Amino acid sequence: MSSHRALFSLFVSASLVVVSTAVLSGTGKDAVVLSIGKEQWTSSQFRQLMDSTPPQIKTAAVDDPAAFAKKFSEMHLLASLAASRHLENDPDIRRKIEWLRQGVLANAARDELYRTAQVSDDEAKRYYDAHAGDFVDYTLQHVVIRYHASDIPLRQGQQDIGEAEARAQSEELRKQLMAGKDFSAIVEQHTDDLSSKADDGVLPETASRNLLPEIALGIAKLKEDEISQPIRTTFGYHLVRVMKRSQNTFEDAKPHIVILLKNEEVTRQIEALKQAHPTTFDAALLGHAPGG
Repeated sequence: MSSHRALFSLFVSASLVVVSTAVLSGTGKDAVVLSIGKEQWTSSQFRQLMDSTPPQIKTAAVDDPAAFAKKFSEMHLLASLAASRHLENDPDIRRKIEWLRQGVLANAARDELYRTAQVSDDEAKRYYDAHAGDFVDYTLQHVVIRYHASDIPLRQGQQDIGEAEARAQSEELRKQLMAGKDFSAIVEQHTDDLSSKADDGVLPETASRNLLPEIALGIAKLKEDEISQPIRTTFGYHLVRVMKRSQNTFEDAKPHIVILLKNEEVTRQIEALKQAHPTTFDAALLGHAPGG
């Protein structure tokens, strides 16, 4: 399937569950912006239509509403043709529509659970106090030594080394750094992370909760300008220098905490729903499809 057809299929699937808001005319400043035959959509109705689509379609619609209108027009005309031929009565079509309907309602229920979840200031503060280390902003500099089968690909002409040798090289480089060798020089000569090499191994400022867990743990007790022991990740062995660290205040961290705790409450409610309505499935009894 071509990328154009795949995108259109996604558009159609998403839009089939949107209730048509077409009217015969607009009033006042809410002018008609789209007409398909005798049906018309006012500015506010067209915006509601765009808002009802999934994020990837909505973003494209906002960027190019004319292209969105063109795709919607084609979808709407084909859907109208299908309705005139009563294709919705086809059992397979009914099943597909029901699948889409349940998906929309499930997402609506999840959104409602999130909207109504309550997080008190005391709950948020307790979480902050227990996870203060998750709310540290870091500016880091690192050098990475890859090992065989790590997530950093082997460069042409580069010798492939095992984990033990990669760790040994990292330990030797740390000795040189502790003896006063410039970190940027080590990066220039040895790092396998080409994406940060041009910046002397300096990474964009990031929150500790967004770091690789191994890195976050390995630097948690470091002060500014201190260098970690070799840290193993799936990319290789890292030596990490803390250039800057700053602890977020509770007020700074609170919005993130509220989102996190609301999502946890949604998960709890969904799990309670599952426990109240146990699901069983026996694949062995599924058998073969008719005629298979």
